[in-house]
Parts: sequence; structure tokens; C-alpha cells
Amino acid sequence: MAIGRMRELGAEVRAERHRRGLSQAELAARAGVSREWLGRLEHGAPRLEADRVLAVLQVLDFSVVAKNQQPTQADIAQAQKIAWTMGLEAQPITDEGFQRVLEKIVRHRIARSAA
Repeated sequence: MAIGRMRELGAEVRAERHRRGLSQAELAARAGVSREWLGRLEHGAPRLEADRVLAVLQVLDFSVVAKNQQPTQADIAQAQKIAWTMGLEAQPITDEGFQRVLEKIVRHRIARSAA
């Protein structure tokens, strides 16, 4: 998902916190920020310390990825084709395996475009 505004980032942080069943106090403690500060992040405050934002994102396993490093529809289609082929060969692929295949496809695309 591409996020372009702090309000969008805050909403995603809040949604992921809820999915994980964490309170604001629990997430704040894990990230080393105050509950009040986390509340400001979740409400999309426009001026927050980047190192603290990144600490919260790290606790939630979020990644900051450049647009050209995000999978394209063609990348996903290629990974699905590989997963389908593996399934036909009685080697079903896990979600984690699919993500690794997709990451390799993206890295290959980026390397080709840089050459």
C-alpha cells in the first residue's frame, strides 16, 4: 500500500495495532514512545520525529519501500505462475515462500532496469 499522508500512515498503524490486539500503551512501550505520542501518530499529526515513527513501524513489521521496489501487477502474475507450476509438481508454496519468490522477481526487474 502506498501512503502519501501522515493521516493515512496513522490509520494504518492504528489498524495494525488493533489487528494484533495491542493497546496504545503496549505498542508505545515496545516502541519506546509515550502513549500520548502514539496517539498523535495514529491521528495523523504532521510533524513527528522520524526516528520515533520508524521505531513504531519496526515493532509492527512495516517496511518503507521505494515505489520502484514495490511489486507490479506483472511481478505478481509471474510469481503466481511460478507458484501454480510448483503446485502442479506437488511442491505447494507457502505464503512466505511466495513472498520470497516475489521479492526475487522484483530485485531481478530492478537490476535489469539499472543495466
